[in-house]
Amino acid sequence: MDGDEHTASVAPTGLEHPQAELERLQAEIAELREAVRARDIFMSVAAHELRNPMAPLVGRISLLQAQVDRAGDKVPPRVAQGIRQLDVILRRYVRRTITLLDISRLTSGRFALDPTEIDVSAVLARLVEDFAAHAESAGSVVAAAIEPGIVGMFDPTAIEEIAENLISNAVKYGEGKPIDVTVAREGGALRLQVRDHGPGVSADDRGRIFERFERLAGTRPANGFGLGLWVVGQLTEAMGGTIAVEAGDGGGSIFTVRIPLRTAPGGA
Repeated sequence: MDGDEHTASVAPTGLEHPQAELERLQAEIAELREAVRARDIFMSVAAHELRNPMAPLVGRISLLQAQVDRAGDKVPPRVAQGIRQLDVILRRYVRRTITLLDISRLTSGRFALDPTEIDVSAVLARLVEDFAAHAESAGSVVAAAIEPGIVGMFDPTAIEEIAENLISNAVKYGEGKPIDVTVAREGGALRLQVRDHGPGVSADDRGRIFERFERLAGTRPANGFGLGLWVVGQLTEAMGGTIAVEAGDGGGSIFTVRIPLRTAPGGA
């Protein structure tokens, strides 16, 4: 046998054909981009399909709630409580579908705020009241300190989403301990603060929990996809605000959102 017969065959590594490898990578990138685009389209369509049928239901239940309030003691307590609970559940469901829609728009760059002048104190007081029963089912009591009469230009849905995600997070990780919600003016800004008394967030986790698909590490399995705090951060930033998390004295976590207070054109 001559020397050539002893030469071992070597499988191509791809490096011998850089153009072919580049084309393969470009094809994979294009395929991934198309998959992401298809996902965003699906989420947007799904959110619309879930949200649209809710409008007449929300209107009808709101009408029933108003009638119950006017009737007072004439309505059996259990009926009044049932309508109130249904109202809360449905509005929470609608907010969740709106969050899904906003995730789609945020990821695609098509998100736009719809600011209007609102009494943000009243909006957040109502939301905290909605969450009272949900928190109690997890063993937590929500204590709210809300400065009345804070009026400014805000996107009402965005404000509700921010507060709902922070309170839900506190309920999830608060280990059944009290949750404190504070709303106040602070140096020309709205300050929304949510504190739990759970295990807290480590210094390492504080730097990443506002990223997409990140979840707090806990002692029990966590539900969800890690998008709640990312949505909070994105909506806060869109309104020109900031969000921070710090450890509370004696344990737990304190999430603080600050959003500039702006008035309507021609306002005070």
